[in-house]
Amino acid sequence: MNDTVLEPGTQLRFAKRTWTVVMLEGSSVKLIDADNSVATVLANFLFADPDFEVVGAPQRGVPPFGLLEELPEQVRERAYAWERHVREVETGCPVPGQAQVPRAEFDPARRTMAEREEAKAAELTAAGQPASAVTVRRMRARYRE
Repeated sequence: MNDTVLEPGTQLRFAKRTWTVVMLEGSSVKLIDADNSVATVLANFLFADPDFEVVGAPQRGVPPFGLLEELPEQVRERAYAWERHVREVETGCPVPGQAQVPRAEFDPARRTMAEREEAKAAELTAAGQPASAVTVRRMRARYRE
């Protein structure tokens, strides 16, 4: 399980059912299945289950969990755009599960988190969306919440 990474959207088998990860909080993993049943499981318990396996790469179509679906369309679109930026800063790739080579300025193997935040701020500013590294850091924290 050393290479197993769970993030919202990851599909997995657990307790003889297929689930989608909707939230990670501390050592807890919140799951939802096709019948909209919700379960919260400790990650150690999840990994120890003999039936556990990751069955699919994270997908963008995770069922909304919380109030995101209640927000105006423009606000949701901004949140989804920031999600791509945050993922690129954190992982090097804006869309998880795709075979991609990180752009040099966002490659975690070559750049520190601070350097990647600075690069994203510069990129956004150049594209007409003024942002600072502090803004990028704040958005990363909000995404994790």
